[in-house]
Amino acid sequence: MMRPGHIRLLLLLLYAAISSNAWLTTTHHSGLQRSRNSEISAHIQDERYPRGEVIGSSGKIGSFILNSINSPVVPIVEESNNHQYPQCQPAAATPRGVSPGCLSPGNTPLYACIPSSAIQTVWEATVPHRRKDLVFLCNCIPSRHLNFDSSSDFTICILHFGVSHASVDDKGTASSLQPLPILNTSPQSPATVVYGRHATTLAEVLKRDGISVEIASSAQHLQIVAAKKLAWSSLFWLLCHDSNEPMTVKEVWECKSKQIHELVEEMLPALNRLASEPWTKYDDTELPKTSTNIKSIGTVQEVVDYLYAYSMSMKDGKITPSLRLGLNEILERNGVLLSLMAQSSDDTDRANLPQLQHEMIRRVAGEESLERCLATAKTDDGRDGTNDFERVSCKASNLQFLYYPTQKNSRLKTNQLSVIIVGAGIIGSSLAHHLSRRGDLKVTVLDKSTNLQPKTGATDEDDDIFPGVATSSSFAWLNANDKFPLSYMQLNQLGMEMWHRHEMLKEYPVWSGALIRKEKQDLRGKNSHYVCVGPLGRDDAMCLEPGIDFKNDPTDKSSEFYFYPEEGFIEPIEVVKGLRVSAKGNGANFIGGVEIESLMRNKDGKVAGVKYTATSDNSNIIRATADLVIIACGANSASPALGIGSEKLPLAKQPGALTYVSSDNYLKQPLKRIFVDTINQTHMLRRSDGTLVIGGGKLIVGGRDSDDDSPEDKHIDTSEEADSTIGKEMITAAIKSVSPDDLESFMESCSENDDDRSFRITTANRPISADGLPVVGIVEEGLYVAVSHSGITLAPLIGELASFEIEESLNAKSSEEIERYGFQILDAYRPMRFT
Repeated sequence: MMRPGHIRLLLLLLYAAISSNAWLTTTHHSGLQRSRNSEISAHIQDERYPRGEVIGSSGKIGSFILNSINSPVVPIVEESNNHQYPQCQPAAATPRGVSPGCLSPGNTPLYACIPSSAIQTVWEATVPHRRKDLVFLCNCIPSRHLNFDSSSDFTICILHFGVSHASVDDKGTASSLQPLPILNTSPQSPATVVYGRHATTLAEVLKRDGISVEIASSAQHLQIVAAKKLAWSSLFWLLCHDSNEPMTVKEVWECKSKQIHELVEEMLPALNRLASEPWTKYDDTELPKTSTNIKSIGTVQEVVDYLYAYSMSMKDGKITPSLRLGLNEILERNGVLLSLMAQSSDDTDRANLPQLQHEMIRRVAGEESLERCLATAKTDDGRDGTNDFERVSCKASNLQFLYYPTQKNSRLKTNQLSVIIVGAGIIGSSLAHHLSRRGDLKVTVLDKSTNLQPKTGATDEDDDIFPGVATSSSFAWLNANDKFPLSYMQLNQLGMEMWHRHEMLKEYPVWSGALIRKEKQDLRGKNSHYVCVGPLGRDDAMCLEPGIDFKNDPTDKSSEFYFYPEEGFIEPIEVVKGLRVSAKGNGANFIGGVEIESLMRNKDGKVAGVKYTATSDNSNIIRATADLVIIACGANSASPALGIGSEKLPLAKQPGALTYVSSDNYLKQPLKRIFVDTINQTHMLRRSDGTLVIGGGKLIVGGRDSDDDSPEDKHIDTSEEADSTIGKEMITAAIKSVSPDDLESFMESCSENDDDRSFRITTANRPISADGLPVVGIVEEGLYVAVSHSGITLAPLIGELASFEIEESLNAKSSEEIERYGFQILDAYRPMRFT
């Protein structure tokens, strides 16, 4: 029998073998050694998220389901110290704005943990051929909330368990960790009932956590259970607040037991009517044989017994339902039953209708709420049956996103529409590539640099291009690590997903994984959205990355390691070169060596182009007209000459520097993975040509900083003498982390030969907005901006989404339409948030 330590070591060796295999198998492409093993690549692209998706994963039920599916495979450490991370991610967390079903393989569950009022919206947003895989976990009435599609065989779950969230940080500091979901149930709780094609799969997930589950054998069975659950939801928020002070459910049973019986007797005819409503044409004979069946809602006493069992299953009844939530959902709860109670009565005179619930609603919610409930029609569920979004498929991948469309302009196009992109870094080059593939657009890219394209006839050795100031100084780490808030982390995960799937760019990343060293800490939460192996001790970390050695580091006892196997990096020059060559091949025009003087405007004040001069001759002003100007020049995007300014686009000056060392002559054991040492404040990776890239200081990951510090403007000296000093300081910090003897011999060689040319430095200001988040969208009519510090991770995604938005804006019927259009997933990153 294997010991836990041996299991842990085998797991680590497996990750090491998988990741190292990608380094051993290479193919030649554009003069660059690609590190992609075909089998691993196929696994990543075709078998990602084999257990489906979770919609609404930031909510309590959604986080519980995601946490349950993405639980650790085996214990990482023998002692439990609150560090429980998923080592793989079999289920995806579907972000808001992404079409459910496009991230996972067909026939895998799509767990929709949503309010019942959002059921039709989610159904319409889901990829059509995946709608049969929807699994609705919510308090719904199937006949009311699913009546828009009675032929689908999706799965329904009537929940009889609750979930609460533990506090992540008692100090209230921001963190990328999700609060730990805590299950609230008991053996006395009524069984959670599931019905549909994925019923068995869902039951297995729930039973693992001790939840009692029944699989219904018929649609009527599920409808009956839903009617009983509605009885509890409609009564107990009123009963608990129908007094001078709110009462717990347990106190209500102790004080109002007779009233509960009377209320149930009053509503029983309506419950029976509701329980008999049909809602599906699905063939029940295809359901699992292990299912159970009930055919009647029961007697008054049987309904009361159910209400009591469910009440006591939640913290022994020591809970008080939310008054606010009850008021918000009063039509879906009480309105449905009151309308059925009215239909059950032969007398239309309100005075003779059942009055007990009427009077309780009037006392707790008010006369207006009662009138709204009485006016509720049988089929009224608060929805108009339509949504104003449409699904848009990415040309470069098979991802789909939700989009608010414009009204198209019906005018005939007599001229080719044109755009000017200011900035040819990785964001600008990605926009050029994606825009050049869309319709009949004339694309022009302007940049200060002169070497924007490889020279005609140049060899691989002498055709280097300049990828942009910020891009050239980027660590080029593909990750969503420690990014906050959750929506921003998910955006970066989508960026990584796009790198995996992009038809042109998927061959560029090296998915090496990242090893991060941190101080020991008590994490009172778990991020089920992101794959991580840890915490690890020094020996396990060195097994994963033999190129590090901490035996002489006195601070080692206070640290621990985490391995993120899904992260990787790119070589930015090669990627930008590929994007530009592709864009040029599609007709885009790149003009280098220019200085932007100002924007041009027409007589109505709309942006109509740019004025610029050539750096070689600034006396000749060139006027370039365009239907849309796109600002994508990183930290310079807020320049007044570009028409935005710091008020509309506040950017912090956050300088960064990288040192590049030809490491293969000195490192006896080259790095195989990205390595980040937060204690010695150094981060490094080894590129395919053997160059060791070293960064120093606090690594800025973008998003709202977990330390909640407002970045102050900083300055970095870029003189040659300063570069030499900075480079040596970074290397010295790295010596504390990687094969000390080897890098020390490198530094000794530099000193003996008085040669600082054996390493080089790049410096640049990071394009970080005031809130740390990307800025993407229309600034004003005719002017679009795309700026992001996570430019490397997000470049393909921003290029694809923004190019579609830009093409749409050029065809919008009016300027007012432009303000309402766009991708839902970019809503939080619009420039208007600053104004």
